[in-house]
Amino acid sequence: MLAHLATFNRADIENTLQSIAAFKQYKINNATGSLLIEYDANIVKPHLIEALFSESEQEAEQACYALAACLEQ
Repeated sequence: MLAHLATFNRADIENTLQSIAAFKQYKINNATGSLLIEYDANIVKPHLIEALFSESEQEAEQACYALAACLEQ
């Protein structure tokens, strides 16, 4: 996922991150290709973030859809 992010324009990534109310702060590290996001736990439930890294592909996929739904609110 992070390698895929590296193919995007940094300004586009920042504009997208700034437009999501659930994201309080973020930090992009170009050197490592990483992204650190501080989010509002009242909007994005921490268990969804944990499930994104599940060993179960199905659980991770379901968490991704649930997270997208939270962010659309």
